Amino acid sequence: MAPIFYRTFIKGPGPTRLFIGGLHGKESETTLQIMRNFQNSVLNTGKLHLYNFPPSPYVSTLERRYYDTSTGREVLNLIKKIQPTIYLELHCYQEKNRSKLIHPDRKTETGAPPLVELKNGVLIGSVSPVIRSAFFKKYDFPFILEIPCQPSSDSLQSYLEVLNITAGSSKRSEILNKLETLYPNEIAKLKKYFVDFSDNFLTLFHESREFVLQSDLMDSDDLLNFMEDLTQELDLKLSSVQLEQVKDAVLIFLDYKPG
Repeated sequence: MAPIFYRTFIKGPGPTRLFIGGLHGKESETTLQIMRNFQNSVLNTGKLHLYNFPPSPYVSTLERRYYDTSTGREVLNLIKKIQPTIYLELHCYQEKNRSKLIHPDRKTETGAPPLVELKNGVLIGSVSPVIRSAFFKKYDFPFILEIPCQPSSDSLQSYLEVLNITAGSSKRSEILNKLETLYPNEIAKLKKYFVDFSDNFLTLFHESREFVLQSDLMDSDDLLNFMEDLTQELDLKLSSVQLEQVKDAVLIFLDYKPG
């Protein structure tokens, strides 16, 4: 699927960044104007790739079937090809859905922790744990940035501020340190969610990935049984939804691994 907007900016050696908008539904109508307003002067080193896709049927990026859609497959192909260490998904939301995105029960229902509101309706959080595990290292920066689909000028300004900080930084710790000076309490929440993810989801993913790489796994049920046993053995705190996501992450990794 060809994007309706793409740009590549290069400022010498440095990290590779990938910003993607229009991942599902009609979000592209909002994210396109944000990408067009992006000022590449904030980029100091490395590369930045901007992609915005045309409208498509809405499927949540937290669902495995999203990555079987044409846009979802292209997202995975771009990540595999570009191999960013800084990856940002630009999303927008309807106001009626805001409470679901930031609700404490979001992790129980979707497997992903709640998003955190920074300012003026701008929400931030991790990308789908499925691709977070399958494509990125522990200390990469794969995040989501959400804005109301009918944003105010204040929302746009806050959104672009975070976008500029992300584009102008070279690594995860630098991005978070800059954001923490502006939003100390909010970034403290994100760091807490990251520790929980690393101690549980990421631990099980790495163990399960090694299991399938060293075995002749032919059945995803065998993988799930292995994961359930290991979860109990290591006393990991994972829901049934998250176990399915770890399985999906391993299977996607196998489909898209280098070589």
